[in-house]
Parts: sequence; C-alpha cells; structure tokens
Amino acid sequence: MVTKERIGRFALVVVAAALMYMIHGAMVATLWEPAFVTGWVLLGSILLLTLLNARKKLPFLPLAKVRNWVKLHVYLGWFVVALFAIHVDFRIPNGGIEMTMAVLFLIVAVSGAFGIFISRTLPARLTRRGEEVIFERIPIFRTQLREAADDLAVYSVEQTESTSIADFYVKELKEWFSGPKDYIEHLFELNGRFFGLMQKFDSMERYLNDTEKEVLAELRVLAQKKSDLDYHHALQKTLKAWLFVHIPATYALLALAGVHVILAYAFTGVSL
Repeated sequence: MVTKERIGRFALVVVAAALMYMIHGAMVATLWEPAFVTGWVLLGSILLLTLLNARKKLPFLPLAKVRNWVKLHVYLGWFVVALFAIHVDFRIPNGGIEMTMAVLFLIVAVSGAFGIFISRTLPARLTRRGEEVIFERIPIFRTQLREAADDLAVYSVEQTESTSIADFYVKELKEWFSGPKDYIEHLFELNGRFFGLMQKFDSMERYLNDTEKEVLAELRVLAQKKSDLDYHHALQKTLKAWLFVHIPATYALLALAGVHVILAYAFTGVSL
C-alpha cells in the first residue's frame, strides 16, 4: 500500500540522489575527480546497509527497533542503486574487477528488491491459508500426516474388507504425502494439481459404500492439511532462501570494493 509516509521517504531518496548527481557534475566541471567522493559515500552506505543483519543478531543492544532498521535499509538501498549509477557515470564498467563488482551489485540490488516484494506480500498470504506453523517443524507435521494417511489406508482394508481405498491411496496419494510438493504452484497460487486430486476423490467416492466414504473423507482432510503444509513450506522457504543470495553477494561485493579502493588510489597516486 502506498502511503504518504512512503512517498515522503522515497522523495527524500530522490532529493539525496539528485544532490549527489549535482555534486558529481560540479566536480567534473571544476576538473576534480568525483569518483573518489561518490565511491566513499557508496562504500559507507553499503557498510551501513550490512548493519541490519548485525542488528537482527544482537536484539539485546539498546539500538533502534528492528522495523526502523528495515525501513532505513530499504530506502538507503534505493539511494545506493542511484549512487552506483552516478559513480560509474551511467556506463557499463570495463575491467575484470569493475565488471565483477557491477555483476555482484546487480545481484545484491535485484535480490534486495525481490526480498522487499516478498516480505510485503507473502506473510499476508500465509495468514490466509491454514494454521500458522514454524518452518523448522514442518517436516515433523508432514511425517505425522503421512503416518496418519498410511494408517487410514490399512484401517480401510480391515474395516471394509476391500482394497479400494488402499489401492487409491497407493496410486494417487502415497508419493504425494512423502515430501513437499508443488513449490511453484503454491508460490504463484496455481492450485491445478490439488484441484485435480480433489476431483479424483470425488470420482472415487461414487463407487464406495457409507463406511468407505467416511474413511475417504478423513483421507481428504489429511490431503487438505498436507496441501496447506506444502503451501507454508513453499512461501516460508522463499522468505528465507533469498537471503542466501543477498547476504553472500553483499559481503563478496564489500571484499572486492576494498581491493577496488586500494587499486584506485595506487593508480592515481593519491594517498589514503
């Protein structure tokens, strides 16, 4: 949702970026080297951005609230994107280190924007689908559902003296209960496979007696819970996985930035 507060913060980012662009232009006009100024501001801003991760790991410190650090991280990140473009003079860098840094910066920027998007959309979706579940406990619940489904298949044979439900379970459900399924489908709200499975339940129900229908109904409930669990697994995994791209790329970028600073000063003859 676009609010006045967000518009105000983004306007501040635009003003800050415009100011840096004017400083860059003024330095060029007076034959100063603007890359050193924009470079140090860029490096300092990226270092500040990395403090968000440190803040999360040190919640006991009397620092600002995490949500305020997140806001700072987001809007400072947009400023850094603009500043990077100014720093490279809106051109594709040349040279091995510069190109590698540009690629790393692109990875950090794109993964960061992706992280903002999913952090604002996926949690709301999670609250609308099934019970809240801790990600690390999902494998335990999945095992419990599979065992319950196995028991129902065996129970159906014992109670009805028919293998109809057991055969249906082995053919349509056993492999599906074995692990997380439909990652892409859940991520993009594509439920075709699950709806197809429910249609198979409906088709199967027409050929069963009352006792078998009761067992099948219980099996259907378990299947729905398994689908909800896979949904939470897909979305929560995505919320966690993007950081495994964003954070390593950020630290790799910082490491190369250090080398870049040393080489820049070495080849220009300017002392640090």
